[in-house]
Amino acid sequence: MAAELILVGVGHVFDIGNKIEEIIEKEMPDGIALELDVGRALALQSSEKRRKYPNFLYSLLAKLQDNIAKKFGNAAGSEMLAAINKAKELGIPVFYIDINAEEIIKQLWQNLSLRKKISILFSIFLSLFMRKEKIEKEVEKFQEDVDYFMKKMEENFPEIKEVVIDKRNLHMAKRLGEILKEKGKVIAIVGEGHIEGLKNLLGKEEIELRIIHLKNIM
Repeated sequence: MAAELILVGVGHVFDIGNKIEEIIEKEMPDGIALELDVGRALALQSSEKRRKYPNFLYSLLAKLQDNIAKKFGNAAGSEMLAAINKAKELGIPVFYIDINAEEIIKQLWQNLSLRKKISILFSIFLSLFMRKEKIEKEVEKFQEDVDYFMKKMEENFPEIKEVVIDKRNLHMAKRLGEILKEKGKVIAIVGEGHIEGLKNLLGKEEIELRIIHLKNIM
């Protein structure tokens, strides 16, 4: 009998923790895989309010994510924390399948040209002041055509897509393949932007694959 994988697409700034808990309770998987590394998982579960970041870009991106989440009355990463807590409650093992985020950001920053660094910083700065309604419209556009946004990213910032999307997809797909050899049914909770890439990478595996997109749980 083929192993079963349920890919759940999420947005790290939205208040969807209850939906994630409902999916876990309904499916009762043998394992839950999360788009986190151990460091980020520990930070999410920490009671410390002030967190230290390894570099300026990581700190700025974290601030942006926190800022957007607050506009939705939420805390960044709350859906991952909800999954961790529900897994503990039900006695389901949790697997952290992502590459170390600090190393990813550090590598990305070192590989970017000065012009692209300035462009990214300017975009992040503008995003800090984006209204909630504008964010919602951008999210809707993204959900309607994820491929378009991925192609635009590859055209404008190929270094970012390679490090932040492609490299992580390869790593997470490999980890999921390993986990599915041990667990018959797994829920993988990842950012919606990773769903299509993971689906393509895992399509060759002998598994039963189901997908729950972000738009279906918001």
